[in-house]
Amino acid sequence: MVDSLKKPDLQELRPGVKVPAKETILTPRFYTTDFEEMSKMDISINEDELQAILEEFRADYNRHHFVRTEEFQQSWDHIDGETRQLFVEFLERSCTAEFSGFLLYKELARKLKDKSPVLAECFSLMSRDEARHAGFLNKALSDFNLSLDLGFLTQSRSYTYFKPKFIFYATYLSEKIGYWRYITIYRHLASHPENRIYPIFNFFENWCQDENRHGDFFDAIMKSQPQFLNDWKARLWCRFFLLSVFATMYLNDIQRSGFYAALGLDARDYDIHVIRKLMKLQAGFFR
Repeated sequence: MVDSLKKPDLQELRPGVKVPAKETILTPRFYTTDFEEMSKMDISINEDELQAILEEFRADYNRHHFVRTEEFQQSWDHIDGETRQLFVEFLERSCTAEFSGFLLYKELARKLKDKSPVLAECFSLMSRDEARHAGFLNKALSDFNLSLDLGFLTQSRSYTYFKPKFIFYATYLSEKIGYWRYITIYRHLASHPENRIYPIFNFFENWCQDENRHGDFFDAIMKSQPQFLNDWKARLWCRFFLLSVFATMYLNDIQRSGFYAALGLDARDYDIHVIRKLMKLQAGFFR
C-alpha cells in the first residue's frame, strides 16, 4: 500500500492546521437565536429545578477529568489508511459540534446576564464544559499532526437562526443523544478493550455525564415553558426534531461505518441501540 493511503492528504490552511470540512446538511451547525425573546421567559414555575441544576454545574465534577495521560505520548502512525481518515473526521466533527455549543452558550450567557441571571450562569457554565471538550478533541487531532483553527471556524461558518423553542428542542436532543452515543461506545470498549484504538475513549464515561446534565437543563427549561410542549403544533415540531436528529445521525454513521468497525461495532446496530434508548427516555416527554 502506498504511503499516500497510509496518511491521506488533507487540505491545510497552513502547515498542521486543517481546512474545515465543507458545510453540508449533515455537518455540525452553528446556531443563533432571538436573545430578546429568551430573556423575557418566565421560568418561575420550574425555577427550583433549574436552581438545583445550576448547583450541579457549579460543582464542576469533571474539572480534573480532561488531563491527557502518558498513554497519549506515542506515535499514532499505525492508525493509517481509511481508518486514519475516518478517525480524523470523527475528531473534527466532534470538536466542531462541541465548539458550536460553546459559542451558542457563551453568547446566551452574555445576552441574558442582566435579565435572567439563573439561565445566564447555567449557559456560562455549560460553555465552560463545551470549551473543555472542544479543546481536548483539538489536542487529540494534534496526535495526527493536525488541528482546527477555532477562531477561523468562528468567522467562516454560516449560522443557522432558530427561534428559542427550536434551539431547546435541538440542543436537548443533541445533548441526550451525545450521552447515549458516548456511554454506548465506552461500555462496548470496556468489554472489548482490544478494540480501544485510541485512549480518548477512556474518558467517555465521565464525559458523557456533562452531556447528560446539559440535557437535563434543557428538559427543565422546557418544563418551565409548557407552551413549547403541550399543544398539537408543539408535539408535531417535537416529532420533526426527533426524526431529523435520528436521520442525521444514521446517515452520518452509515457513511462512516468503517470507523465503527475499527471499534468492533456495527454502525447500524449501534444507531438502532442509541435510538431505542433515546425513544425510551422520551416516552413521557416528546409525546
